[in-house]
Amino acid sequence: MWKLSVLCFVISSLINLQSTVAEDQGGFRKCCAPSESLVKITDFSFECIDRESAKQTYNITNNDFSQIIISDNISINYGFPENCTWQMAQTNEVELTPMSDDASYSKCNDKIILEINGSQIETISKIVTLTCNIQNNSLTLEPEVTQVNVDILRKCCPSEEVYDSEYHVCRPTKEESTAEWLLSQLTLNSDSYIYNVETGLNCKSSEYSVELSVKHFSMQLEGSVLKVFKDHDIKVARGDWCVDRDYTGGNMIARVCTQNCAQYGAYCFRKCCPLGEHYQPFGCNTSRSKCRKSSSADVFLNMSIYFDPLEARDANLLDTQGIRTGLICEFQKFVINRTLPSEQHSLGTDGLLNGTPWDPHNYCVEMFDYRFCGAGVTVMTLACFIPEVTVYKNYALSAVSNTISAVFLALTLIVYLSLPELRNLHGRTVICHSVTMLLAYSCLARVQFIDVKDDTLCIFLGYGIYFGFVGAFVWLNVMCFDIWWTFGNIRSVQPLRKANVERKRFIWYSIYAWGATLLCTIVVYLFDKYPVSDLLKANMGKGICWFGTVQNSSTDWPHYIFFVIPMGILTSINLVLWGLTARHCARVKSEVHRMQAGSVGDRAKKRFRVDRAKYVLTGKLWIVMGAGWISELLSTMFSKPAWLWATVDLVNELQGLFIFLIFVCKPKVYHLIKKRLGCSRTPIDTSLEKQDVQKNGTSSSGRTSSTFLSRTISNDERTVLRASLPNNDIKKA
Repeated sequence: MWKLSVLCFVISSLINLQSTVAEDQGGFRKCCAPSESLVKITDFSFECIDRESAKQTYNITNNDFSQIIISDNISINYGFPENCTWQMAQTNEVELTPMSDDASYSKCNDKIILEINGSQIETISKIVTLTCNIQNNSLTLEPEVTQVNVDILRKCCPSEEVYDSEYHVCRPTKEESTAEWLLSQLTLNSDSYIYNVETGLNCKSSEYSVELSVKHFSMQLEGSVLKVFKDHDIKVARGDWCVDRDYTGGNMIARVCTQNCAQYGAYCFRKCCPLGEHYQPFGCNTSRSKCRKSSSADVFLNMSIYFDPLEARDANLLDTQGIRTGLICEFQKFVINRTLPSEQHSLGTDGLLNGTPWDPHNYCVEMFDYRFCGAGVTVMTLACFIPEVTVYKNYALSAVSNTISAVFLALTLIVYLSLPELRNLHGRTVICHSVTMLLAYSCLARVQFIDVKDDTLCIFLGYGIYFGFVGAFVWLNVMCFDIWWTFGNIRSVQPLRKANVERKRFIWYSIYAWGATLLCTIVVYLFDKYPVSDLLKANMGKGICWFGTVQNSSTDWPHYIFFVIPMGILTSINLVLWGLTARHCARVKSEVHRMQAGSVGDRAKKRFRVDRAKYVLTGKLWIVMGAGWISELLSTMFSKPAWLWATVDLVNELQGLFIFLIFVCKPKVYHLIKKRLGCSRTPIDTSLEKQDVQKNGTSSSGRTSSTFLSRTISNDERTVLRASLPNNDIKKA
């Protein structure tokens, strides 16, 4: 008998020794067994309850039993320490504080699912660390404590449900979709882990939930961070992603929150109700509705009426989709009636709503359930109401006005290209300015003449209008700078022939003007194709063949950033240059008037008159272009009265006619045209109109006042001039 007692003692000692060794090595202590969950009774009282009993007693669903997954290579000890009075040491949200990896009996970790306070029962989900409050010296030694990070694994749908990527809803299934299965589908960067499993995904109101399939993306889990691989690596922070089994294909799918769908190559659109809900109308003859949970596949979101035309154009466009729920409008939202010709609409390849009159960004689509009326279920689009969308603008008249401008700009080009006497430096800048204006007004006339059905053509025309108008403003800046340089340059000029000087200056002007215009256009295109923010997405050619924004709305920022503000800066610079030139012009004029009549004085006066004439023409052109920009700015800021701005727009649309009147309708040009056509017998002195035919002339660039004259007059001529000045004898004396 004593032998049996000794054997039992040895076995018991070995078991206790093994347990002590395991505890000394440091393992993870979990308060409750795998089939149990932790419940808070009072602030100092906790207990573990069986999950099946909790379902019946407290009416808890499976989804409330969020679990903790611990890797196999981490030793686990279960249970409360013995002979301890328990208190809650810390209670934190799972995202904030890791649990303590402590195999001692002084602590244990688990997740509370219920908090019972008398008759009040609250379902919660918090990870806590319970610390033993030692009342005596019975527990004096504790093994070494190590900290183990508790990461987050978020499952998109409740337990026993998976995510349907076709209809964007959670659906019951018998397929395995446990947290352990999801971890097996992900590449883990560590074989030692503890994951707190949560359910659902809550993206911000400004974010899209993008669905990523393992068919097109590779995914790796680094703690609580999801790394997505395709063309480049993307790290998604914890709380901004979830994973689940795909109902349609059986593979794993991830959903991530983002404001930039382009970084995933996703097609994003907006849904009115939360996922899994649809609109239930209040009556048969109204669209006023409220969101209600969808209990049947008949009312799941069916986007085929919008997606079929898109897939016909690009079969891979919808491989990755993103959804943003909800629609907040400044005024009201209304249902777009696709049966009306005026409200025909579609979704573009960029996810924006095509058609007018509504904001292409602020819309949503949803299923409307009219089955109680015998009308079935249909998908409809809601848009934000824009008050006073009707303006006093006749687009047919605008098309005619723009065509008239284009015709007169073409006539201006023909005249300047046909007359060699006009193709000096100033004439070349006029030609380039007219070319850009002709491009802008030709595209604008085409847009307003008839609706452009082809999206590609509409985008091309939109960029043509932008390139043309930006180029016109930049070339006007060149003209203002050139005339300022002519009157105000104070630098010395090398004794080169004028033709060579003007040619070099025109080359530099062309590099600046065409380069700046092309750069602005490319920047708009890149931000449009690869958007980083809604403030920089021009939506060129979306809805209208121009900036796809709504005037006087929050979407109009791209129009300001890329057009109104830059052109305003150029116009202001031109005004400054024009004012400086006026000051220099007055100084040169006073210097010229001190000269006596003669070859020297006549030459200086003729040159001054020619330069002043260019200055006046440039000023007139600045007034025409500047007035257009100012009216553009004012009409954007103040939409009333609409008839006034419609009239101003009509005047701006006739700028081509004004340019023709400024640059062509002049006596000298008239006589040159007659001479070119052989209708004039009177010889015309064109030396001042075509300066670069003078072989021995100097540059037209001048210094201020006497510097301008000193370069124009030779040494012998200066001697004659000094002899002819008044009081010359007195100065000699």
